[in-house]
Amino acid sequence: MAATVAAILLLLLAFVLWPVLRVLATSLAGPAGLTLANYAEFFSSWRLLRILVNSLVVSTVSTVITVAVALVLAYSVTRTDIPGKRFVSLMSLLPLISPPFLVSLAFILLFGRNGVITQALHLDWSIYGFTGIVVSQVFTFLPQAYILLANVLGNIDVSLEEAAENLGAGPLTTLRRVTLSLARPGLASAALIVFILCMTDFGNPILIGGRYNVLATEIYAQVIGMSNFAAGTTMSIVLIVPCLVAYLVNAYWVGTKSYVTVSAGARTAVRPTPPALRRPLFVLAGGAALFIALIYALIPLGSVVRLWGSDWSLSLRHYAFASSAEGASPIWNSVKLAALSGVIGTVVALAAAYVVERKRPPGRRAIEALSLLPAALPGTVIGVGYILAFNVPPLLLTGTVWILVTSVVFWKFPVAVLAGINALKQIDPAIEEAAVSLGAGSVRTFARVVMPLLTGSAFSIFVYFFVNGMVTVSAVIFLIYPGFNLGSVAILNQVENGYPGVACALGTLILAIVIGSVLLLRALVGGDRVAVLKL
Repeated sequence: MAATVAAILLLLLAFVLWPVLRVLATSLAGPAGLTLANYAEFFSSWRLLRILVNSLVVSTVSTVITVAVALVLAYSVTRTDIPGKRFVSLMSLLPLISPPFLVSLAFILLFGRNGVITQALHLDWSIYGFTGIVVSQVFTFLPQAYILLANVLGNIDVSLEEAAENLGAGPLTTLRRVTLSLARPGLASAALIVFILCMTDFGNPILIGGRYNVLATEIYAQVIGMSNFAAGTTMSIVLIVPCLVAYLVNAYWVGTKSYVTVSAGARTAVRPTPPALRRPLFVLAGGAALFIALIYALIPLGSVVRLWGSDWSLSLRHYAFASSAEGASPIWNSVKLAALSGVIGTVVALAAAYVVERKRPPGRRAIEALSLLPAALPGTVIGVGYILAFNVPPLLLTGTVWILVTSVVFWKFPVAVLAGINALKQIDPAIEEAAVSLGAGSVRTFARVVMPLLTGSAFSIFVYFFVNGMVTVSAVIFLIYPGFNLGSVAILNQVENGYPGVACALGTLILAIVIGSVLLLRALVGGDRVAVLKL
């Protein structure tokens, strides 16, 4: 057990804390030692300040719209009896298992310079810029807000709403004064998560942002384009600050009030919805779900159209990947990365969860804190930190697949560890105590008793890491090396090079592999034991 604790702590120090310290140290480095000159240069540049303001504005607008749309969808699914709720829920969660910029690609096919709607209506306007980023981020990050709000709204006691109506409150007053007031923690958490995701989003702005620059894309331009690590690390630290401020505002807004609604006498059954509310919600929720389905249907359609915008004949030529010497290798590289990340991440996450929840050794708090730290780190910060930390001995990982694997595993580590801890909380410790009393050691107890009980959680954690390994882009785009490109990065390259059909073919293959893998695991292990982990 001591060796296990030491190994986990060493891994977290090396792959979580050390890269962050390297980013901070590089941003403060100067010819004469530590200095704030890089920050002074950043805040004295009007161009960089405008980019910071751009990031704040686009993230705020995207957050407000995303939370509003997610609230309508979550309320419709959990609090009403409208038809088609399962379809609405599935479409709301679909962006979770796709690369985070496929929505941008779909909007380019619709409203780009050669877009269907742009040409049909002879529009001079295209979607590139502020509008494109906002619309793409709304549909990309809708699942995160939907999950949080659906969980909160689904647990509100209906008797509280009935009491308000019995006292004379109308439907809108009850919604505003009771339902939404009790859902305040979910609204705050959804807004916080979406704001951070929008601030740190890289794929959508670089694909559809046009000349509207944001901090995430500027960091990439400074580090990869100009090898200016001082500027890149400084912007990375600046990018973290609004995320921390958003967290403090969230904590203040929720406050210390009680929002408890689940008690011994609580009822969460769906009540009959008045027709005046049922019809508008059905139109809004159903329309949003159909639009999401249309967006993702455009990707496979774009992969079989010979030349989007001019030649609509069907062809499979894009699947030959003739526009790139890499061919289909980025897809198989992504599968390799996803499989390695799934296996290694699952083992390390379950071991860390077992140590934290069951053994509680000295250093437990440090393991728990370091395990959760990556939740506050943007992917761009992870990418820059790994370049700085592992480009020199003693851990020289650049140019190998292991730097990509560790970046995926430890960036997505918090959710997996929390899932493992929550699963262990549901297992009675007396079962393990019985094994120990019969002579089993810690390792044998974990392997023969705990792991069989954690099979469903282990497969869910594997799926979580596998999906993220297939679709992640913001961290790994800094870390790919010649001869080992990834499918998600290859999509960006194909769009930038003017081959949207090939990009659609790559996106279709990624979607097919991810969905097929999840369905296969569910069939092998049991549908009720495997799920794509949420936040």
